[in-house]
Amino acid sequence: MSRLRISALMVFVAVFCIGTCTLSGCGKKEKAPKKTTGALEMKEAAQTGKEEIPQTPSTAPITEERVYYDFESDLNGWEVPLWALGKSDYIAEEEVVLSEENASEGKSSMKVMTNFVSGKWNAALVEIQQYLDLSRYRVISADLYIPPDAPVGLKAKIILTVGDSWKFVEMSRSVPLIPGKWVTISSNIEPGSYDWKRVIPDKNFAEDVRKVAIRIECNRKPDYSGPIYVDNIRVGR
Repeated sequence: MSRLRISALMVFVAVFCIGTCTLSGCGKKEKAPKKTTGALEMKEAAQTGKEEIPQTPSTAPITEERVYYDFESDLNGWEVPLWALGKSDYIAEEEVVLSEENASEGKSSMKVMTNFVSGKWNAALVEIQQYLDLSRYRVISADLYIPPDAPVGLKAKIILTVGDSWKFVEMSRSVPLIPGKWVTISSNIEPGSYDWKRVIPDKNFAEDVRKVAIRIECNRKPDYSGPIYVDNIRVGR
């Protein structure tokens, strides 16, 4: 074969390969799909109902309060429950009374007699069973007082029973009581609150409260036999 024919054949092959690559997209880079930002993904998920954006409690100051139990004229159904009377580590005496000895507001409070024993965990608990819708409010609070001669070491917390399943939900921390002074214990009930043990409230948490309880605790110390006063149980927003 002559050199002229070989050269012509090589040119034909080169032209054929270039045309084939052009038609088939050979060597062409495709654009990577755009990635949406995390915020946009959360917004789209919320709109489609796939994922709920977490809520956080408000940090605005409390400007309005409603007192549910002021203990000015009666106990409103507060009591030491029967189940607590039957347990050795719950040491509140059965009868709770109105007392004018101490009050955080008004002239009287609820007086609970106790017999704490050192060396073990024990507690005094009082509660009321009442259906409450507290969803319009942000916090629930109560005032507690122990006499000046009471020992240091007693603590208190609020406990709620909520929903159709009667779920028992207690504050994630206990508040120390100070002898001779009124102490306010308070807990946030808004969606997203971290004030409750093993539970983060949702929008339904506070709208179906079945019980409210106050528990005063002694964790191995001290010994104390005497009164504890509870007053001004309220909510705020």
